[in-house]
Amino acid sequence: MSERLSIVIPAYNEEDAIDDILRRCLEARAPLARELGLAGVEVVLVNDGSRDKTLEKAGKWTEARVVSHPVNRGYGAALMTGFTAATGELVGFLDADGTCDPLAFKGLVTALRAEKADMAVGLRLHGGSHMPLVRVIGNKFYAALLTGLTGQSFTDTASGMRVFKKAMLPRMAPLPTGLDFTPAMTARVACMGGRIIESPIPYAERTGDSKLSVIGDGFRFLRSILSIVFAYFPLKVFGPLGFANLAAAAAYGLGPVRFYLVSGHLQEDMIYRLLTVLTLATAGATFLAFGLLAQKAADAALGRPAGYLDRPGPRAAVLLAGVALWLGGVTLNARVIAEYAATGRISAHWSYVLTGSLAVLCGTVLVSLAVALVGFSRLPRPERP
Repeated sequence: MSERLSIVIPAYNEEDAIDDILRRCLEARAPLARELGLAGVEVVLVNDGSRDKTLEKAGKWTEARVVSHPVNRGYGAALMTGFTAATGELVGFLDADGTCDPLAFKGLVTALRAEKADMAVGLRLHGGSHMPLVRVIGNKFYAALLTGLTGQSFTDTASGMRVFKKAMLPRMAPLPTGLDFTPAMTARVACMGGRIIESPIPYAERTGDSKLSVIGDGFRFLRSILSIVFAYFPLKVFGPLGFANLAAAAAYGLGPVRFYLVSGHLQEDMIYRLLTVLTLATAGATFLAFGLLAQKAADAALGRPAGYLDRPGPRAAVLLAGVALWLGGVTLNARVIAEYAATGRISAHWSYVLTGSLAVLCGTVLVSLAVALVGFSRLPRPERP
């Protein structure tokens, strides 16, 4: 039996554009079904609590199914309502503002099938696009960010026209209810291993005023992308932070080390610089340890296969390194500790205390990491869906 396509249209206060987009979608049903070999095409409009005449006008188009929210719940919530109501094996959606051509679903479905992809995204960033420059820049930034974090290549992460297999829907939840729904959807599918293909679509100027806040929604886009990537690959967020702190500590501490190797002592005012080095190094080690533990938790929850640190040898190496650092720091300051216990005073140079403290702190982080890794290795691993 051939597939059916459901076209979902979320609409909020779109009285100026609703008649045109419904007419175009309904007219596109026959050519889409014929050229794609579909068993049928349905149009589902979700009125998201509009306060203008959107619902009144949409109700006149009896060939379209209209679902209505009594109050405005958000762009993403409207889409999820439409997806639930959709009956097709393939689900597509486009905005109600007239920027996208319903006939472009032909290219998206064709690309989805040809590439055996899970989702086809309408690529709006091309020579014929009428997207405002500030949004072009924002979309390129989010695409570059998601490409770097997931390893998949993206050009347009926030496109409001796409097609996906409805069977994917349960695995994509949860998704945000606002305008950050589309970049979050891209991030979720990419992180769970789904295949996403981009196919160019025409993109026109919208009818009516845009509801997108470049700054406010831009930050929501960033938060959604980072939070989803963090849930699947926390080390990709914590790792760069850890290495950046360690690199800064090494660079900032290079001067005092050189001075000590040449002169055999440290200047008193270098204490502030070396306190900063201690802080950065400890923060770096902590970021990396937390990143590794969070990654192990994500891997276990998602049923991913065991990795390098799940082997006894590497875990033992981490433990031994931590113990060696901890004992080294304590040994370096053994006299300092004994003197303070006996007299309540410290006569040794502060550089010994700082160096020993750094070794003990980093050693503690490594020992804790090794013990936690052993604990994770004892947990059952569910099968990957």
